[in-house]
Amino acid sequence: MNLVEIIKLAWPILVLQFGLQIYAIVDILKRKKTKNLSPAVWIIIIIIGEILGPVVYLLVGRSED
Repeated sequence: MNLVEIIKLAWPILVLQFGLQIYAIVDILKRKKTKNLSPAVWIIIIIIGEILGPVVYLLVGRSED
């Protein structure tokens, strides 16, 4: 498998990851309040956590305002 084939397979996952990260960060900035951790810590988790970070935030960290 060459590099072009790997990129063709990986781009949907990268787009999904980037989209989830942007959505979660925008959600934090709109709400200004989160559960369990401060918004700054959640943003760090989202950026470092790649796909898992935004999913954890959306399931656990979102406030219900």
